[in-house]
Amino acid sequence: MALLFPAVSIFFYFIPSKSTAFHLGSEYENNLTINKTAFFLSASVDYIFPSFDEIDIYADSYIGDYDGMDSKKSQTTYPFEYEYPFYHSNQAPDVLSPFFQPIKSQPNIVIILVEGLGRAFSNEEAYLGSFTPFLDSLANKSLYWKNMLSAGGRTFAVLPSLMSSMPFGKNGILEMAPNMPSHLSLYSILKRNGYQTSFYYGGNTEFDNMKSYLINNHVDQIIEEKSFPDGYTKLPVTSQNFTWGYSDDQLYRLYFERKNKSVNKKPELNVILTVATHDPFLIKNQEKYINMAKLRIDKLSLGVEKKAENHNFLHQYSCIMYADESIKKFFQEYAKRSDYNQTIFIITGDHRMPEIPISTKIDRYHVPLLIYSPMLKRNAQFASVSTHFDIIPSVLSLLEKQTNIKLPKAGNSWMGDGLDTFRIFRNIHQFPLMQNKSTLIDFIMNEYHINGNSLFKITENMDESPISDEIKLKQLQAEFNRFKEKNAKVKPGFKLVPDSLISRYGIN
Repeated sequence: MALLFPAVSIFFYFIPSKSTAFHLGSEYENNLTINKTAFFLSASVDYIFPSFDEIDIYADSYIGDYDGMDSKKSQTTYPFEYEYPFYHSNQAPDVLSPFFQPIKSQPNIVIILVEGLGRAFSNEEAYLGSFTPFLDSLANKSLYWKNMLSAGGRTFAVLPSLMSSMPFGKNGILEMAPNMPSHLSLYSILKRNGYQTSFYYGGNTEFDNMKSYLINNHVDQIIEEKSFPDGYTKLPVTSQNFTWGYSDDQLYRLYFERKNKSVNKKPELNVILTVATHDPFLIKNQEKYINMAKLRIDKLSLGVEKKAENHNFLHQYSCIMYADESIKKFFQEYAKRSDYNQTIFIITGDHRMPEIPISTKIDRYHVPLLIYSPMLKRNAQFASVSTHFDIIPSVLSLLEKQTNIKLPKAGNSWMGDGLDTFRIFRNIHQFPLMQNKSTLIDFIMNEYHINGNSLFKITENMDESPISDEIKLKQLQAEFNRFKEKNAKVKPGFKLVPDSLISRYGIN
């Protein structure tokens, strides 16, 4: 038996895991052509025996110290490169201040992470049509990135990437609980600058080891399913008597109830993760929202075939419309508060909902990003590509410029370079994307994307098409391998930054 798996793996190695002769109209359809057994065995071999191709400096594909992810390296003396492979000295430029009125005191920051919120069904040019009318209207008053990418294809990646701009490690940072790598985060840095911090979630924070991450960052208040008092309503249960927890509107209700009772005088960083737009897509008064989704489909400028296809996903769309309506009520309530005018709101999806078929490989990560505040002096829409990795560096640069918060000057381990505020489509970043806890096969550089051994060219609105360019493919693979070599060192107990920075800007 010990020889059976390697023998079978070798046999299937020569069977293509997916059709390379043609690409069907959508990623969902294309996946139907995959040889499932070959794909499983090939992926298993890659997972158990990861390999990094040797970089040939004489090859046409060699690009040296490419001015992207490794540009961080060129800006520092890098005395501890092996010990801290992601440590660098560069700071993101302050690109947000030009859009804000002068911020006179440390603002409150509210981050809303909407489960499954994808660009495919939100805002203008959504190819499935938009089912988020309130967020669409809010985007017109916000700083809006229509080509934002999540770092992961599931929720496991959102806290480490968005709050800490961290690499993944083998199976995601949260899988290293309780001994997660020492790191800095938006939580820890703002807490050191006098902020009160919180996390709100309608479910159990033990899911994906989120609680361990929050405890590691000494979050002041962790509000979850067991924190809800009597009188609050959970999501409907399945036939197996399962529910994810409390619905979005109930989560927002508890948020305001706790804020109204709070005597805290500090500035606040509050993070809210919703759950209603998650499989099994059951919500209270579902028929109401199904009818809303049907009316929405009828009004959308879509062809007959696309409208008929959308009707196959009414439960998903009904939950999206419910989530959008809940956010609308959340803002209506917030606008009554005295601290509303001193608050910056950040809204994005943790990843794109996969239960509605995806059209391309990149579509899985394509989410919207809105930064809204009454302190904005003008709105703007950006077509340039950025990722969740880029949010923290830009937010911290804004706060440092406007409120003189203290940031680590010696260096940091951010994966992101900062948000790009270019109005026209482009991508100046390079970054990996992790589909799930065991699948790290996506890498983006400029307008190119590799998924496994396949190369794609990305175009405006994050469409992409397969191309054949062996030199470009090897360039991306070489950069991806550089990342994977460093990422392989990120293990439980690993230190992303020196102890001196943790003691000064982190949480001991």
